[in-house]
Amino acid sequence: MGTVTLRSGHVQPVYAGHPWIYEQAIARVDGAPAAGDPVRVIDPQSNYLGSGFWSPKSAIPVRLVTRAPEERLDEAALVRRLERAATFRRETLRFPNDETNGYRLVNAEGDSLPGLVVDVYGDVAVAQFRTAGMKRHEDALAAQIARVAHVKTVLGAAASVSNEGIEDEHRVLRGNDPDGLSFRERGLEWSIPRSVTQKTGYYFDQRENRAHLEQLATGRVLDVYSFVGGMGLAAARGRTEHVTCVDSSAIAIATGAAAAEHNGLGAKVRFEKQDAKKHLPELVRRGERYDVVVLDPPKLAPTRRHLDSARRAYVQLNKLGAQLVSSGGLLVTCSCSAAIAPSDFVRAVNEGVRGARRDGILVALGGQGPDHLTPLAFSEGRYLKTLFLRIE
Repeated sequence: MGTVTLRSGHVQPVYAGHPWIYEQAIARVDGAPAAGDPVRVIDPQSNYLGSGFWSPKSAIPVRLVTRAPEERLDEAALVRRLERAATFRRETLRFPNDETNGYRLVNAEGDSLPGLVVDVYGDVAVAQFRTAGMKRHEDALAAQIARVAHVKTVLGAAASVSNEGIEDEHRVLRGNDPDGLSFRERGLEWSIPRSVTQKTGYYFDQRENRAHLEQLATGRVLDVYSFVGGMGLAAARGRTEHVTCVDSSAIAIATGAAAAEHNGLGAKVRFEKQDAKKHLPELVRRGERYDVVVLDPPKLAPTRRHLDSARRAYVQLNKLGAQLVSSGGLLVTCSCSAAIAPSDFVRAVNEGVRGARRDGILVALGGQGPDHLTPLAFSEGRYLKTLFLRIE
């Protein structure tokens, strides 16, 4: 088993609980570990810090799986963590249940399985393997996922991680390839074709924010970057008169429209194929006003080098959103970019709202749901920011 020794000055974050070992933190590597091999991590005084899998070409060569020196980092260790993840969802979070059978089973670092994300959609689980260590155990983990989640099919999600040697297409790991993903969320029934799925399929992280929107929404609602309309359909179940969902993907809006009809909300929800960057200024020019505007754009800051451009985009987007909200109405604005800190996102949103010559009053601050656990010291894992603002 190889040993990774850290440089002086780079130990404190790891000691405090951060699970990542950055390339610049490594002083030397003893042994000759291959990609995916387990390695031990020690400080300059040879004190044990943890063990993880070796990824020599990555900017994060080690992601810690265990901090117990006596624990052997093998397949059995991964299975124990998978079982613990399933037990927590089942016994504490009560997933699955009669209302909701779509949820996140494994959330990478939050379940001490870095590089592995697993979502469950009724009888189907979708797994994404993003590190060489997890990829090496793909077959065994797929079998155990089927067992602990009680699903008939396990799919492998597409993943392209060149520095981990991973170039995966969609594939069947166990069972039969379904036409789509069918599941329930808070009583709403969804069927999403594989051709429209994102990442592992759907965005379970916004579940609680969709529930909150359903409680607060009234009047006319505009859901921008709606994807299949998760936010829009939630709002439509509230005290709303009409909901307009806008997305640039024809298949996404077709899927959303079918879901609205299936759930008895078709008369209340309209889907429009529009480019939000062009459509929002046009709505402002026409003097349109809504009681609720939802802004849930794709990731605008994939890495830290995109922060400046992302910040400008958030300012402009929220300026337009605020201009479209009636006085006393609600702006629900989201960021899924881990690279942008919550405080930076709040500042960008405030600048946009003030640029519209409006005032924003914080009603609620949301994040990802409880099935998306993250270590306390791992701020990178708390990527989702959702602000509920009253606009005056």
